[in-house]
Amino acid sequence: TIFTTTFYKDDPVSQVREKLAVKLLENANELGVKVVVVDGGSNESFLERIKLLPNVSLVVDPTVTMGESRREALGKAVVEFHTPFYMWVEPEKDRLITSESLTEMLFPLREGVTDIVVPKRKSMETLPPFQANLEQRANKRASEITFGEDVGDSEVLDMWFGPKLFNESAVPYFTEYHSKLDKWDAVLKPVINAHSDGKRLAGVEVDYEYDPSQSESEKGDREMKKKRIEQYATILAEMGDSFWKRKIEAGETNVRKFFK
Repeated sequence: TIFTTTFYKDDPVSQVREKLAVKLLENANELGVKVVVVDGGSNESFLERIKLLPNVSLVVDPTVTMGESRREALGKAVVEFHTPFYMWVEPEKDRLITSESLTEMLFPLREGVTDIVVPKRKSMETLPPFQANLEQRANKRASEITFGEDVGDSEVLDMWFGPKLFNESAVPYFTEYHSKLDKWDAVLKPVINAHSDGKRLAGVEVDYEYDPSQSESEKGDREMKKKRIEQYATILAEMGDSFWKRKIEAGETNVRKFFK
């Protein structure tokens, strides 16, 4: 079962992103994959479109926070569908929901050789350059926190890609996670916690391209760049990175100066 969260208003970036979300849900429907969506109060046009999809179980909850919405979506997926495997994916990653990619990502889970799969992009060339550079740095640091400072390049997990797949034994790490930030970290830190408890992690390469319409809509968007920098600093701080933890605790929230 796929679980995800949505929130689209009427601004230009939302209009691009909601089209990709509909594509993802339609792709899942064609493949017979169930999806639980917790929506934070999107525009009615988007909600009406996804209500027509028979594979989608929709909850509209404008009061829910980011971390809560992800836990709510997973909790509903477990109760309503109780499948062997669960997948978190951002709703705009429609190109990832294909028969080939799902087969590749699920293989080590089905074989019982891992508990959590962290999909890895074969290339970041289709990402905006700033985002690609930031995410490569973030992946390296997150992997050092997970595996140790001497982690090799081949062991670096693509944590910042977003999607995570896991079996039932890993579900509690995601449903019971809470933090002060409790935003983007809600699907990242549980992976580290699970690994520290002995759960097995595996990176699986997938052939994924960032949708050009999304890249174009974000080009020159200062708020999006600011958001990505905030994600980088606050998530790493929540993961236990001492540098960013000190900066955040000292109130140095304007982290953009560290990326000049």
